[in-house]
Amino acid sequence: MSQQIPYESLGKGKAVVVFIFLLAAVWYLPWRAGVLNEDHLAFSVVLYGAELFSFFTVMLHLFMTWRLAVRKAPPPPPGLRVAVLVPTINEPVDMLRQTLLGAIRMDYPHQTWLLDDGRRPQMRHLAREIGCNYLTRADNADAKAGSLNNALRQVEADVLAIFDADHIPAKEFLTHTLGYFSDENVAFVQTPQDFYNLDSYQHIKNLHSRSIWSEQSLFFRVIQRGKDYWNAAFFCGSCAVIRRTALDSIGGFATGTVTEDLHTSLRLHKKGYTSVYHPESLAYGLAPLAIGPYLRQRIRWGQGAMQVWRKEGILFTRGLTIPQKINYLASAITYFDGWQKGIFYIAPVLVLVLGWLPIVDIGSAVFLWHFIPYYVFTFWAFEEINRGYGRVLQTEQFNMARFWALMVSTLGWFRGKITFLVTPKHAHALHGDSHYMAPQYSILGMNAVAIPFGVWGLSGYGALPKGHWWRMYCGPA
Repeated sequence: MSQQIPYESLGKGKAVVVFIFLLAAVWYLPWRAGVLNEDHLAFSVVLYGAELFSFFTVMLHLFMTWRLAVRKAPPPPPGLRVAVLVPTINEPVDMLRQTLLGAIRMDYPHQTWLLDDGRRPQMRHLAREIGCNYLTRADNADAKAGSLNNALRQVEADVLAIFDADHIPAKEFLTHTLGYFSDENVAFVQTPQDFYNLDSYQHIKNLHSRSIWSEQSLFFRVIQRGKDYWNAAFFCGSCAVIRRTALDSIGGFATGTVTEDLHTSLRLHKKGYTSVYHPESLAYGLAPLAIGPYLRQRIRWGQGAMQVWRKEGILFTRGLTIPQKINYLASAITYFDGWQKGIFYIAPVLVLVLGWLPIVDIGSAVFLWHFIPYYVFTFWAFEEINRGYGRVLQTEQFNMARFWALMVSTLGWFRGKITFLVTPKHAHALHGDSHYMAPQYSILGMNAVAIPFGVWGLSGYGALPKGHWWRMYCGPA
């Protein structure tokens, strides 16, 4: 099926950079395995393992993004019964008002439903005021997935458009997505999640070039398009349209995890359905305002990915093609980046303070001859394969900000029931987030203390252990 999708491939120049990167990896990684320091073998092996993990994730990324699907919206078929669902639990009334008004005004005949899990009188009043349907339930079982499944039992529709409480759809959202459902095997159409609060935590402004980069740009501009080529793009919980009969075939929205979107996507793909990623921005929402909500959101995503991996197996589950398994594995394993980054951040401290050396004394020239080409082309290939959306420096800033959150999220593999928490987007979410920076400050503090040890050793006053870092790369102090 994927071969029938029009695509754009990586250009020849970019492909050459990737090829040189692969040659550099063949040059560096086997050599690196042969110079492990047996005096500090555990540390050496762990650090080398982090490097191997990095190479493995790059290879998964290359597989996903070498070809990007090219989509052009077909005209919408007439006569579809469309229901627009907007779940809410505690979001502000003004936020819901804007979202519902946008939903009601969309082109193409449809009904709009407000799904109120907060059982708030003001929500019922709002629905009556602006003329949309209102639905609530007696409890909050299964959180958002439970609310959507409750709507499935009450609403008659052929397709369901789903928006989070903060995502305001454009008028043409339905007319640009419904055409894909002329193919009866299409289960859902996902569109990008863009944001209108450009002062959020995850946006970076470049005043010189007058450009704005978002931490999610790479996912929605490149990764999802690459997944789409392999029929592995997944439902992101909002800004999407889903076929009702496809949902019925898997028993509704998936429950038992805190990421019902990823879980539902995997079950639909296992059932043999096709997904579509339409790369046009057709709705705009609110990104997390501060680091606290941002990290809590990433922790929930990571915990959910671990739950899905544990429940569904991914690599060994039946129904998925091999490319689909690789794509889902790439989405789940990315949360282990936190452990890799943590190892890299703590390694200089262990080297400078304790004298634990990851490799044997081979001389600086030999080391740099292997090390520099590999890491230079790693970053260069990262930029090329990501078509300008990678932004190495900005990505590394976010890697530092979220490494601890990603580490914590992977523990979701071992936890049982996890509470679904809505990402706060109120103005007061800007306050009380300093404790989220404790791991980052600790890492920075430890490295700041470690640097004087290195300087002291280099100056000749310190009694450096045999084979210490400074002696290895700089010769005897």
